Amino acid sequence: MNFDNLFRVCISFCLMLLAFSLVANFVDGLGIFPHTSSIGTEITTSNALSQLTGLDNPSMQGIFLGVTGLAFVGVVALCWATKNVVPLGLYLFGVIFWTSWIRMSSVMSYGGYIPAELLAVFTVGAIFLFVGAIIGMLTGS
Repeated sequence: MNFDNLFRVCISFCLMLLAFSLVANFVDGLGIFPHTSSIGTEITTSNALSQLTGLDNPSMQGIFLGVTGLAFVGVVALCWATKNVVPLGLYLFGVIFWTSWIRMSSVMSYGGYIPAELLAVFTVGAIFLFVGAIIGMLTGS
């Protein structure tokens, strides 16, 4: 990995965070470590969004779907207007990163071993890394 500037460092850390969150979600999905949660391990049409995001509240699921759906429509329009697929790649990276991050946060909060305030600090750090990664991807740094 080439760490010549801050944006490349942000991209690298975002990719590492993405890999970590996907692994944490995978281990949780295996059901090896039991926990008391309303999220089951079997995916059905009624609980697919809850399984994917870790959001149990139906209103939060609606907000998540609304934001991602509106963003997708905007990205497709931008791609069509500019004849460029870079915004679609940024959209996919963002949706995968934040869906995995939200799900990982819900997994990490099981049992109360990690305080919610510490998870909030990590989330703010992830926001800054994500913004730096997006800037790096857009500028080619």
